[in-house]
Amino acid sequence: MKKTFFTPGPTELYPDVKNFIQEALRDNVCSINHRSKEFMDIYKFTIDSLKQLLNIPDNYSIFFLSSATECMDRIIQNCVEEKSFHFVNGAFAERFYKTAIELNKNAEEIKVEYGQSFNFYNIEIKNSPELICITQNETSTGVAVNPENIYNLKKNNPESLLAIDIVTSAPYVNIDYTKIDCAFFSVQKGFGLPAGLGVLIVNEKCIEKAQSLKNKNHNIGSYHNFISLQENAVKYQTTETPNVLGIYLLGKVCETLNRYGIDKIRIETDEKANLLYNFFDNNKLYKPFIENIADRSKTIINIETENKQNEIKKSLSDIGIIVGSGYGKLKDSQIRIANFPMHRVEDVYRIIEVLS
Repeated sequence: MKKTFFTPGPTELYPDVKNFIQEALRDNVCSINHRSKEFMDIYKFTIDSLKQLLNIPDNYSIFFLSSATECMDRIIQNCVEEKSFHFVNGAFAERFYKTAIELNKNAEEIKVEYGQSFNFYNIEIKNSPELICITQNETSTGVAVNPENIYNLKKNNPESLLAIDIVTSAPYVNIDYTKIDCAFFSVQKGFGLPAGLGVLIVNEKCIEKAQSLKNKNHNIGSYHNFISLQENAVKYQTTETPNVLGIYLLGKVCETLNRYGIDKIRIETDEKANLLYNFFDNNKLYKPFIENIADRSKTIINIETENKQNEIKKSLSDIGIIVGSGYGKLKDSQIRIANFPMHRVEDVYRIIEVLS
């Protein structure tokens, strides 16, 4: 039986990825030198396709790293000398905060219970942090933050850099990059690719901050500091031998999504999310974890299952649908259903039918 993965990541491969891999093997993409013109053409194609898809301004740089977790490390190293401020409402937001602590920064946090969002009207960020970090779509809980609230953080703290985690909301989330400084994601979620590639988007202010720290003999990392990454990125190269296949596949998927249309992808994502939330809102046994509709992620749907998690997962597995467990302290009491571009509405109806 064919399995269809609705897991939060790694997840179902985008349908054309198998063909793209065959094309890469046919064209010896995995064997080319990362300083060659062939690789630089692949790099440029992927950057151009990604900027078109996500509407990223031309003056923003895109770096390829190993994972979203590494992105957190590099952001803290290159953008913080002393102080960072973190919005923590789940396990991955907490990881960002703990990364700053482990890198010996004076990190502050505002924390809410899992499943809750923030009352942005009552938040005042004091002590002028160099960097504000917020998880736009919390993968562990299924809480999404309205981008407008994020933009207001920047408006109210113009001297601080602002970094956002869009790991499980890209490419769905529509971000105005001119109102933030930095964003990152990994490709094994909304882009339906094999794991092993993190994507970091930064503006000139982030590069300038890294240069300022370097001028002060501050440790901003070695080969993956922003200065080195930028010096190579302008040549469509990387500082070390990268995941060439991953970069190639990302470009091909972005090209396909551009051809399909990001507006259509967003409409379909909303449609699938509404089907799932409407079903579970009216279910007597299983309920959405996020009660406030405005805070619900459209791409990660967390469902409270009490003691029925294994039963639900098995029922779905019997028809070839694989969903995720909860995360961290929610591991045994929830399921998580991913809703990415490669997930079909027909399969959403199958999930609903089985659990009805």
